[in-house]
Amino acid sequence: MCFTTGDQERKARNLEHNPRCVLTAGTNALTGVDVVIEGVASVVDERSEREQAAADFERKYGTHLTSPEGAWCRLGEAVIAGDTRLYRVAPTIGFAFGKLPTSSQTRYTWPKR
Repeated sequence: MCFTTGDQERKARNLEHNPRCVLTAGTNALTGVDVVIEGVASVVDERSEREQAAADFERKYGTHLTSPEGAWCRLGEAVIAGDTRLYRVAPTIGFAFGKLPTSSQTRYTWPKR
């Protein structure tokens, strides 16, 4: 999993001191799946990896990144140029919570690298 932040943002400054973090993703509805990932974040420096992440973000978020009216317009360009920090999280523990119509939960672990 990847995410971005500015190099002077609180998130980046906190990660400089402690790279362990938790990411969450899901929906604000009573259906679907919520995911929680615990892991260690590291800055992505390699340009080809930043290009791939920007392409993935654009594929997922579409006009939010590509349209001049988009909430994150030009973020892809900033990621590729290295003008914003791109982090990759190496997961250690993950949780998934299924919601209606069938509730469920599961836990994943990854070996330490």
